[in-house]
Amino acid sequence: MLSQIDKQIVRSWYNYLVEPRLAKLTGRVLHATGPRIAVVGNCQSFGVAYAMKLLDPSASVDQYSAIAKSRANIALLAKTLATYDYVFSQEFPPSYVRGGGSAELCALLGKTTLFPAVAFAAFHPDLVFLLDATRNYAATFGPIGPYHSALAAFAFRKGLSLQEANALFNRNVYEALGYFNFWNAAADELLETSKRRFGMDLSAELVNWARRGVFMYSVLHPKPFVLFDIARKLFAQAKLRVPDVDFDFYAIDDLARGYMFPVYPAIGEHFGRRGGYMFKLNNFHLSQCVGDFLTLPQFLAASYKVYQRSKNAQLANPRVDGWLADAAASDMIVRLARENLKAGLLPVL
Repeated sequence: MLSQIDKQIVRSWYNYLVEPRLAKLTGRVLHATGPRIAVVGNCQSFGVAYAMKLLDPSASVDQYSAIAKSRANIALLAKTLATYDYVFSQEFPPSYVRGGGSAELCALLGKTTLFPAVAFAAFHPDLVFLLDATRNYAATFGPIGPYHSALAAFAFRKGLSLQEANALFNRNVYEALGYFNFWNAAADELLETSKRRFGMDLSAELVNWARRGVFMYSVLHPKPFVLFDIARKLFAQAKLRVPDVDFDFYAIDDLARGYMFPVYPAIGEHFGRRGGYMFKLNNFHLSQCVGDFLTLPQFLAASYKVYQRSKNAQLANPRVDGWLADAAASDMIVRLARENLKAGLLPVL
């Protein structure tokens, strides 16, 4: 089965070698007469590529999605990208393209400009990834893909009932676990990493994103205006013209098709926004169906089913493991669950 990168390589060579000749023979006018631009990266790369096309409608902009194993090797990918005027890439591991990742690509293709992936945990402090030690620490998938609740994973591994797990979703638990204190660390990590590793200062952009409210669908999926700002920064770095465009009018929210982890009500209130407990399933076939959501009880029940058929080694997470290993922390979380359940302090859905 061909990956998106494989298919894009074929399309790219066709567009580069064949299409101009056909247009010359038929007299067809090509609209994309500007620079050829390639964007390589994770699930955020489409949003960056789309924004670049909007910034320069005359450009040919292609996205190479490094999120699934390809048949192509790194040499073929580099040879293909060499036909572009500008190549922008996020970092990606060697596991997706045979023979190398972004480091090897940069070595083969000197004109590659690396740019950061946007990761920000402050709105979703309970979201964690569970890693499977029996499969080389690959992500364990649950009811909403790789996204898991640290509280749900702890509750299951500690032997709490579903009702007790449900009672953990309360402001007093979030306060005890420091869930309201993630902002500074998340901001520092994003700004420091972007500046030190990629030479990109996002401090002004972060202020503007925060003014617009919750700007992430999960810790790794930003809203489209965030990716538009990344594209603007990359254009400026490449000394390409950065026009004043009303991006919101033309925005395509590609990542909204994927899984969404809710901003819990107390967390949302902390940031002056409305929150909830609705977990969105992914849906990449909007023309066929509208998709589905899970309430908190449904999400917890579905998570427990996944955990029941898994070994503890398949549910590894440093935070959850730390809570379980710390007797005081573990006892406190269990006590709060049972006190909340007894007092009827259950989340309002």
